Amino acid sequence: MHTSWRLVLLLSLAACVSDPLGAGEEGSLGEVTSTDESLTVGQAVGTRCSTTAVFGLSEQLIEELNCMRPGLMSRIDVAGIDLGSAAFPYLQTPAAEALSRAARNGGGGMFVTSALRTLPQQYLLYRWYQTGRCGIGLAAPPGGSNHQSGLAVDLSPYSSWRNVMSAQGFRWLGSSDPVHFDYQGGSDIRALSTLAFQRLWNRNHPEDRIAEDGSYGPATEARLARAPGEGFPTGASCGASEPEPDFAALEVYWARQADGRYELRALAPAAVTNVRYVVDGYLVAEATRATAENFPASYVFDVERNERQLEAQGYDASGTQVALGVGLLDVTAGTAVYVKQMGEGLYEIGLERAPEGVAAVSVTVDDRYELTDQISRSVRSSRLAVRSSFTTLGERRFALTTYDASGAVRGTLRRTFTLR
Repeated sequence: MHTSWRLVLLLSLAACVSDPLGAGEEGSLGEVTSTDESLTVGQAVGTRCSTTAVFGLSEQLIEELNCMRPGLMSRIDVAGIDLGSAAFPYLQTPAAEALSRAARNGGGGMFVTSALRTLPQQYLLYRWYQTGRCGIGLAAPPGGSNHQSGLAVDLSPYSSWRNVMSAQGFRWLGSSDPVHFDYQGGSDIRALSTLAFQRLWNRNHPEDRIAEDGSYGPATEARLARAPGEGFPTGASCGASEPEPDFAALEVYWARQADGRYELRALAPAAVTNVRYVVDGYLVAEATRATAENFPASYVFDVERNERQLEAQGYDASGTQVALGVGLLDVTAGTAVYVKQMGEGLYEIGLERAPEGVAAVSVTVDDRYELTDQISRSVRSSRLAVRSSFTTLGERRFALTTYDASGAVRGTLRRTFTLR
Protein backbone atom coordinates (compact mmCIF):
# COMPACT_ATOMS: atom_id res chain seq x y z
CA MET A 1 0.00 0.00 0.00
CA HIS A 2 1.29 3.49 -0.92
CA THR A 3 0.18 6.32 1.37
CA SER A 4 0.93 9.89 0.24
CA TRP A 5 1.75 12.50 2.86
CA ARG A 6 2.38 16.11 1.81
CA LEU A 7 3.03 18.24 4.81
CA VAL A 8 4.09 21.57 6.28
CA LEU A 9 4.39 22.55 9.94
CA LEU A 10 3.51 24.89 12.74
CA LEU A 11 6.49 24.33 15.04
CA SER A 12 6.38 23.13 18.65
CA LEU A 13 9.09 21.51 20.76
CA ALA A 14 9.23 18.90 23.50
CA ALA A 15 12.78 17.92 24.40
CA CYS A 16 14.20 14.47 24.97
CA VAL A 17 17.83 14.87 25.86
CA SER A 18 19.39 11.46 26.43
CA ASP A 19 19.41 8.00 24.94
CA PRO A 20 20.86 4.85 26.54
CA LEU A 21 21.92 3.35 23.21
CA GLY A 22 22.96 6.42 21.25
CA ALA A 23 24.76 9.72 21.35
CA GLY A 24 22.13 12.02 22.74
CA GLU A 25 18.53 12.56 21.76
CA GLU A 26 16.26 14.58 19.65
CA GLY A 27 13.15 16.74 19.66
CA SER A 28 9.49 15.95 19.13
CA LEU A 29 8.30 18.38 16.49
CA GLY A 30 5.46 19.79 14.61
CA GLU A 31 1.81 20.50 13.96
CA VAL A 32 1.10 19.94 10.29
CA THR A 33 -1.37 20.75 7.58
CA SER A 34 -1.54 19.47 4.03
CA THR A 35 0.13 20.98 0.96
CA ASP A 36 0.69 19.96 -2.62
CA GLU A 37 4.46 20.13 -2.32
CA SER A 38 6.39 16.85 -2.58
CA LEU A 39 9.89 16.57 -1.16
CA THR A 40 12.73 14.10 -0.96
CA VAL A 41 14.10 13.29 2.49
CA GLY A 42 17.19 15.37 1.73
CA GLN A 43 15.14 18.37 0.65
CA ALA A 44 13.12 18.21 3.87
CA VAL A 45 16.32 18.83 5.85
CA GLY A 46 16.49 22.43 4.67
CA THR A 47 12.79 23.23 4.33
CA ARG A 48 10.96 21.45 7.15
CA CYS A 49 11.21 21.13 10.92
CA SER A 50 8.88 18.15 11.42
CA THR A 51 9.49 14.46 10.99
CA THR A 52 5.92 14.25 9.68
CA ALA A 53 7.45 15.25 6.34
CA VAL A 54 8.50 11.60 5.92
CA PHE A 55 5.44 9.86 7.40
CA GLY A 56 4.50 8.33 4.02
CA LEU A 57 7.91 6.69 3.58
CA SER A 58 7.85 5.70 7.25
CA GLU A 59 4.50 3.91 6.81
CA GLN A 60 6.00 1.93 3.92
CA LEU A 61 8.95 0.92 6.09
CA ILE A 62 6.57 -0.38 8.77
CA GLU A 63 4.68 -2.39 6.14
CA GLU A 64 7.98 -3.81 4.84
CA LEU A 65 9.08 -4.75 8.36
CA ASN A 66 5.79 -6.55 8.93
CA CYS A 67 6.30 -8.38 5.64
CA MET A 68 9.77 -9.46 6.71
CA ARG A 69 8.62 -10.39 10.24
CA PRO A 70 4.83 -10.70 10.39
CA GLY A 71 3.37 -9.07 13.48
CA LEU A 72 6.60 -7.29 14.41
CA MET A 73 5.09 -3.80 14.68
CA SER A 74 1.71 -2.64 16.02
CA ARG A 75 -0.13 0.68 16.22
CA ILE A 76 -0.43 2.54 19.53
CA ASP A 77 -3.15 5.03 18.57
CA VAL A 78 -5.69 3.12 20.65
CA ALA A 79 -8.19 3.92 23.39
CA GLY A 80 -6.58 5.60 26.41
CA ILE A 81 -3.49 6.84 24.52
CA ASP A 82 -3.24 10.31 23.00
CA LEU A 83 -0.42 11.10 20.59
CA GLY A 84 1.49 14.27 19.89
CA SER A 85 1.08 15.50 16.32
CA ALA A 86 4.56 14.31 15.31
CA ALA A 87 4.51 11.03 17.27
CA PHE A 88 4.67 8.11 14.84
CA PRO A 89 2.01 5.65 16.11
CA TYR A 90 3.97 2.37 16.20
CA LEU A 91 6.00 0.22 18.59
CA GLN A 92 7.16 -3.37 18.52
CA THR A 93 4.11 -5.50 19.29
CA PRO A 94 5.10 -6.56 22.85
CA ALA A 95 5.88 -2.94 23.74
CA ALA A 96 2.65 -1.70 22.12
CA GLU A 97 0.59 -4.23 24.08
CA ALA A 98 2.36 -3.34 27.34
CA LEU A 99 1.80 0.38 26.71
CA SER A 100 -1.90 -0.23 26.11
CA ARG A 101 -2.14 -2.16 29.39
CA ALA A 102 -0.36 0.65 31.22
CA ALA A 103 -2.78 3.20 29.79
CA ARG A 104 -5.79 1.13 30.89
CA ASN A 105 -4.38 0.48 34.36
CA GLY A 106 -3.60 4.15 34.77
CA GLY A 107 -7.12 5.21 33.88
CA GLY A 108 -6.37 6.47 30.37
CA GLY A 109 -5.30 9.92 29.31
CA MET A 110 -1.72 8.88 28.56
CA PHE A 111 0.00 11.43 26.29
CA VAL A 112 2.85 10.13 24.11
CA THR A 113 5.10 12.78 22.61
CA SER A 114 7.42 10.34 20.84
CA ALA A 115 7.45 6.61 20.09
CA LEU A 116 9.01 4.82 17.12
CA ARG A 117 11.34 6.86 14.97
CA THR A 118 11.97 5.37 11.56
CA LEU A 119 15.23 5.59 9.64
CA PRO A 120 14.22 8.69 7.61
CA GLN A 121 12.87 10.41 10.74
CA GLN A 122 16.15 9.85 12.58
CA TYR A 123 18.04 11.04 9.49
CA LEU A 124 16.14 14.34 9.58
CA LEU A 125 16.73 14.85 13.31
CA TYR A 126 20.44 14.18 13.00
CA ARG A 127 20.85 16.44 9.97
CA TRP A 128 18.95 19.25 11.75
CA TYR A 129 21.29 18.83 14.70
CA GLN A 130 24.33 18.91 12.38
CA THR A 131 23.12 22.03 10.57
CA GLY A 132 21.86 23.83 13.66
CA ARG A 133 18.26 23.90 12.49
CA CYS A 134 14.89 23.36 14.15
CA GLY A 135 16.09 23.78 17.74
CA ILE A 136 17.73 20.33 17.88
CA GLY A 137 20.62 20.71 20.31
CA LEU A 138 21.66 17.06 20.32
CA ALA A 139 20.67 14.04 18.22
CA ALA A 140 21.81 10.47 17.68
CA PRO A 141 22.91 9.44 14.18
CA PRO A 142 20.71 6.98 12.27
CA GLY A 143 21.03 3.62 14.00
CA GLY A 144 22.03 5.22 17.30
CA SER A 145 18.68 5.89 18.96
CA ASN A 146 16.67 3.40 20.99
CA HIS A 147 13.52 5.03 19.59
CA GLN A 148 14.47 3.41 16.25
CA SER A 149 13.88 -0.02 17.75
CA GLY A 150 10.28 0.76 18.60
CA LEU A 151 10.87 0.02 22.28
CA ALA A 152 10.95 3.55 23.67
CA VAL A 153 8.31 6.19 24.42
CA ASP A 154 8.37 9.71 25.81
CA LEU A 155 5.42 10.64 28.06
CA SER A 156 4.17 14.00 29.22
CA PRO A 157 3.68 14.41 32.10
CA TYR A 158 5.87 11.47 33.04
CA SER A 159 5.79 11.42 36.84
CA SER A 160 2.27 10.04 37.28
CA TRP A 161 3.05 7.12 34.95
CA ARG A 162 6.32 5.86 36.42
CA ASN A 163 4.87 3.11 38.65
CA VAL A 164 2.27 2.01 36.10
CA MET A 165 4.85 1.82 33.32
CA SER A 166 7.30 -0.08 35.54
CA ALA A 167 4.64 -2.69 36.30
CA GLN A 168 4.31 -3.34 32.54
CA GLY A 169 8.01 -3.83 31.89
CA PHE A 170 9.11 -0.28 31.04
CA ARG A 171 12.27 1.16 32.60
CA TRP A 172 12.34 4.87 33.43
CA LEU A 173 15.59 6.33 32.09
CA GLY A 174 15.99 8.74 34.99
CA SER A 175 16.53 12.42 35.64
CA SER A 176 18.87 12.79 32.66
CA ASP A 177 15.86 12.26 30.39
CA PRO A 178 12.81 12.12 32.66
CA VAL A 179 10.17 11.72 29.90
CA HIS A 180 11.83 8.62 28.45
CA PHE A 181 10.79 4.99 29.12
CA ASP A 182 12.36 1.86 27.55
CA TYR A 183 10.49 -1.43 27.24
CA GLN A 184 12.58 -4.33 28.56
CA GLY A 185 11.84 -6.87 25.86
CA GLY A 186 11.55 -7.16 22.11
CA SER A 187 14.63 -7.11 19.90
CA ASP A 188 17.01 -4.58 18.37
CA ILE A 189 15.53 -3.95 14.91
CA ARG A 190 17.58 -0.93 13.91
CA ALA A 191 19.59 -2.90 11.34
CA LEU A 192 16.41 -4.64 10.17
CA SER A 193 14.89 -1.20 9.58
CA THR A 194 17.87 -0.28 7.40
CA LEU A 195 17.39 -3.53 5.51
CA ALA A 196 13.70 -2.68 4.98
CA PHE A 197 14.69 0.61 3.37
CA GLN A 198 17.32 -1.08 1.20
CA ARG A 199 14.69 -3.54 -0.04
CA LEU A 200 12.25 -0.74 -0.85
CA TRP A 201 14.92 1.24 -2.68
CA ASN A 202 16.01 -1.74 -4.79
CA ARG A 203 12.40 -2.59 -5.61
CA ASN A 204 11.94 0.90 -7.00
CA HIS A 205 15.42 1.34 -8.47
CA PRO A 206 16.54 -1.90 -10.14
CA GLU A 207 19.02 0.19 -12.15
CA ASP A 208 20.73 1.47 -8.97
CA ARG A 209 20.70 -1.41 -6.51
CA ILE A 210 22.51 -1.27 -3.18
CA ALA A 211 23.61 -4.09 -0.88
CA GLU A 212 20.78 -5.50 1.24
CA ASP A 213 22.98 -6.00 4.29
CA GLY A 214 21.27 -3.95 7.00
CA SER A 215 24.36 -1.77 7.30
CA TYR A 216 23.79 2.00 7.34
CA GLY A 217 26.73 3.20 5.27
CA PRO A 218 27.39 5.96 2.71
CA ALA A 219 25.58 4.14 -0.11
CA THR A 220 22.39 3.73 1.93
CA GLU A 221 22.58 7.27 3.30
CA ALA A 222 22.91 8.74 -0.19
CA ARG A 223 19.79 6.86 -1.40
CA LEU A 224 17.86 7.79 1.73
CA ALA A 225 18.47 11.47 0.99
CA ARG A 226 17.03 10.95 -2.52
CA ALA A 227 14.01 8.93 -1.36
CA PRO A 228 10.55 10.58 -1.57
CA GLY A 229 9.24 11.63 1.83
CA GLU A 230 5.71 10.72 0.74
CA GLY A 231 6.81 7.16 -0.10
CA PHE A 232 7.92 5.15 -3.12
CA PRO A 233 5.59 4.36 -6.04
CA THR A 234 6.02 0.66 -5.20
CA GLY A 235 5.70 -0.12 -1.51
CA ALA A 236 6.02 -3.20 0.65
CA SER A 237 5.79 -6.69 -0.83
CA CYS A 238 4.39 -9.49 1.31
CA GLY A 239 3.76 -11.87 -1.56
CA ALA A 240 6.09 -14.44 -3.03
CA SER A 241 9.68 -13.77 -2.07
CA GLU A 242 11.75 -11.90 -4.60
CA PRO A 243 14.31 -14.05 -6.43
CA GLU A 244 17.75 -13.89 -4.87
CA PRO A 245 20.84 -13.29 -6.98
CA ASP A 246 22.74 -16.44 -7.85
CA PHE A 247 25.48 -16.28 -5.23
CA ALA A 248 28.21 -18.87 -4.81
CA ALA A 249 28.03 -20.83 -1.56
CA LEU A 250 30.18 -19.99 1.48
CA GLU A 251 31.02 -22.44 4.26
CA VAL A 252 30.18 -20.92 7.65
CA TYR A 253 31.79 -21.77 10.99
CA TRP A 254 31.69 -20.41 14.53
CA ALA A 255 32.73 -21.39 18.04
CA ARG A 256 31.76 -19.93 21.41
CA GLN A 257 34.67 -19.15 23.72
CA ALA A 258 34.70 -19.38 27.53
CA ASP A 259 34.22 -15.60 27.86
CA GLY A 260 31.09 -15.68 25.66
CA ARG A 261 32.88 -14.36 22.59
CA TYR A 262 32.02 -15.99 19.27
CA GLU A 263 34.82 -16.69 16.82
CA LEU A 264 33.44 -16.52 13.26
CA ARG A 265 35.00 -18.12 10.18
CA ALA A 266 34.12 -18.63 6.51
CA LEU A 267 35.61 -20.53 3.59
CA ALA A 268 34.96 -18.66 0.37
CA PRO A 269 35.65 -18.89 -3.39
CA ALA A 270 38.82 -17.21 -4.66
CA ALA A 271 36.89 -14.18 -5.97
CA VAL A 272 35.85 -13.21 -2.44
CA THR A 273 38.10 -10.60 -0.83
CA ASN A 274 35.85 -9.47 2.04
CA VAL A 275 33.26 -11.23 4.22
CA ARG A 276 30.60 -9.47 6.28
CA TYR A 277 28.98 -11.37 9.14
CA VAL A 278 25.35 -10.31 9.60
CA VAL A 279 23.11 -11.59 12.44
CA ASP A 280 19.36 -10.89 12.40
CA GLY A 281 19.98 -8.22 9.76
CA TYR A 282 22.71 -6.48 11.82
CA LEU A 283 26.33 -6.26 10.69
CA VAL A 284 28.37 -7.63 13.61
CA ALA A 285 31.84 -8.08 12.08
CA GLU A 286 33.78 -8.24 8.84
CA ALA A 287 37.13 -9.58 7.69
CA THR A 288 39.33 -9.54 4.61
CA ARG A 289 41.26 -12.30 2.90
CA ALA A 290 44.40 -10.26 3.57
CA THR A 291 43.93 -11.08 7.28
CA ALA A 292 43.60 -14.85 6.74
CA GLU A 293 42.11 -17.27 4.21
CA ASN A 294 39.27 -18.19 6.58
CA PHE A 295 38.18 -14.56 7.21
CA PRO A 296 38.46 -14.59 11.04
CA ALA A 297 36.32 -12.25 13.13
CA SER A 298 34.83 -12.22 16.63
CA TYR A 299 31.76 -10.80 18.32
CA VAL A 300 30.16 -10.71 21.77
CA PHE A 301 26.34 -10.70 21.83
CA ASP A 302 24.58 -8.48 24.37
CA VAL A 303 21.57 -10.81 24.61
CA GLU A 304 21.51 -14.60 24.67
CA ARG A 305 18.73 -15.91 22.45
CA ASN A 306 17.98 -18.96 20.30
CA GLU A 307 17.37 -19.10 16.56
CA ARG A 308 19.44 -16.13 15.50
CA GLN A 309 19.84 -15.92 11.73
CA LEU A 310 23.43 -15.59 10.51
CA GLU A 311 24.64 -14.62 7.05
CA ALA A 312 28.23 -14.60 5.83
CA GLN A 313 28.19 -12.31 2.79
CA GLY A 314 31.14 -12.52 0.41
CA TYR A 315 32.19 -9.50 -1.68
CA ASP A 316 34.73 -9.22 -4.49
CA ALA A 317 37.34 -6.49 -4.94
CA SER A 318 34.79 -4.17 -6.61
CA GLY A 319 32.43 -4.38 -3.62
CA THR A 320 29.89 -6.59 -5.40
CA GLN A 321 28.37 -9.44 -3.40
CA VAL A 322 29.26 -12.72 -5.08
CA ALA A 323 28.84 -15.34 -2.35
CA LEU A 324 26.59 -16.16 0.60
CA GLY A 325 26.54 -18.64 3.45
CA VAL A 326 23.78 -18.89 6.05
CA GLY A 327 23.31 -20.45 9.45
CA LEU A 328 21.12 -20.72 12.54
CA LEU A 329 22.89 -19.73 15.72
CA ASP A 330 21.69 -20.38 19.27
CA VAL A 331 23.42 -17.73 21.37
CA THR A 332 23.55 -19.40 24.76
CA ALA A 333 26.15 -20.56 27.24
CA GLY A 334 24.40 -23.92 27.56
CA THR A 335 23.35 -26.49 25.01
CA ALA A 336 22.84 -25.02 21.55
CA VAL A 337 21.45 -26.25 18.24
CA TYR A 338 23.14 -25.08 15.07
CA VAL A 339 22.51 -25.17 11.34
CA LYS A 340 25.52 -24.36 9.15
CA GLN A 341 25.76 -24.13 5.39
CA MET A 342 28.65 -26.26 4.16
CA GLY A 343 28.23 -25.85 0.40
CA GLU A 344 25.65 -25.59 -2.36
CA GLY A 345 22.51 -27.15 -0.84
CA LEU A 346 24.69 -28.83 1.82
CA TYR A 347 23.87 -28.20 5.48
CA GLU A 348 24.90 -29.58 8.86
CA ILE A 349 22.49 -29.68 11.80
CA GLY A 350 24.03 -30.42 15.15
CA LEU A 351 24.41 -29.88 18.86
CA GLU A 352 26.95 -27.64 20.56
CA ARG A 353 27.97 -28.02 24.21
CA ALA A 354 25.88 -31.14 24.65
CA PRO A 355 24.81 -32.17 28.18
CA GLU A 356 26.71 -34.97 29.84
CA GLY A 357 25.32 -38.34 28.83
CA VAL A 358 24.34 -37.47 25.26
CA ALA A 359 25.90 -40.10 23.02
CA ALA A 360 24.16 -39.56 19.66
CA VAL A 361 21.66 -37.40 17.82
CA SER A 362 19.21 -37.84 14.96
CA VAL A 363 17.53 -35.16 12.86
CA THR A 364 13.98 -35.30 11.47
CA VAL A 365 12.85 -32.81 8.82
CA ASP A 366 9.30 -31.42 8.64
CA ASP A 367 8.12 -34.23 10.97
CA ARG A 368 8.35 -36.64 8.03
CA TYR A 369 11.74 -38.23 7.51
CA GLU A 370 15.08 -38.75 9.22
CA LEU A 371 18.33 -37.59 7.68
CA THR A 372 21.35 -39.82 7.19
CA ASP A 373 24.63 -38.21 8.18
CA GLN A 374 26.94 -38.09 5.15
CA ILE A 375 30.00 -38.35 7.40
CA SER A 376 29.14 -41.27 9.68
CA ARG A 377 26.65 -42.85 7.22
CA SER A 378 24.28 -43.30 10.13
CA VAL A 379 20.86 -41.94 11.07
CA ARG A 380 22.02 -41.74 14.69
CA SER A 381 25.21 -39.75 14.63
CA SER A 382 27.71 -40.18 17.44
CA ARG A 383 29.49 -37.00 16.37
CA LEU A 384 26.35 -35.12 17.50
CA ALA A 385 25.73 -33.64 14.04
CA VAL A 386 24.08 -34.71 10.80
CA ARG A 387 25.24 -33.41 7.43
CA SER A 388 22.90 -33.72 4.46
CA SER A 389 22.29 -32.34 0.96
CA PHE A 390 18.94 -30.70 0.20
CA THR A 391 17.42 -30.36 -3.26
CA THR A 392 14.35 -28.51 -1.91
CA LEU A 393 15.22 -25.27 -0.16
CA GLY A 394 13.01 -22.81 1.73
CA GLU A 395 11.69 -22.97 5.29
CA ARG A 396 12.22 -26.34 6.97
CA ARG A 397 11.37 -27.63 10.44
CA PHE A 398 14.11 -29.60 12.19
CA ALA A 399 13.68 -31.85 15.23
CA LEU A 400 16.99 -32.87 16.81
CA THR A 401 16.58 -35.87 19.13
CA THR A 402 19.29 -36.84 21.61
CA TYR A 403 20.09 -40.38 22.88
CA ASP A 404 22.16 -41.78 25.72
CA ALA A 405 24.66 -44.62 25.36
CA SER A 406 21.92 -47.26 25.73
CA GLY A 407 19.93 -45.75 22.87
CA ALA A 408 17.21 -44.28 25.10
CA VAL A 409 15.77 -40.93 24.06
CA ARG A 410 16.81 -38.05 26.31
CA GLY A 411 14.91 -35.23 24.64
CA THR A 412 14.09 -33.35 21.44
CA LEU A 413 14.96 -29.79 20.41
CA ARG A 414 13.06 -28.08 17.57
CA ARG A 415 14.19 -25.27 15.31
CA THR A 416 12.85 -23.67 12.13
CA PHE A 417 15.29 -22.41 9.50
CA THR A 418 15.16 -21.25 5.90
CA LEU A 419 17.61 -23.06 3.62
CA ARG A 420 18.86 -20.84 0.80
